[in-house]
Amino acid sequence: MTGIRYLENTDIYIIAMLIGLTLLHCVFARRVFKSQANLSTNKKCLWCLLSLFLGPIGYYAYHGLIPLDKLPND
Repeated sequence: MTGIRYLENTDIYIIAMLIGLTLLHCVFARRVFKSQANLSTNKKCLWCLLSLFLGPIGYYAYHGLIPLDKLPND
């Protein structure tokens, strides 16, 4: 008895939450990739990796370390 036909509701919810969490992490990594911040490639890659692995926590933790003169004016 294997396959998606025999999954419990809880299993389906867990799978859906994991997919959502993965998408959230990808969205924050994309925000770094599209960012206009004046950073070196190495720093931007580090920020992207932190955002990809830690999601919003990594994004905003590194964002707080960037000097304001490196960020574009809004």
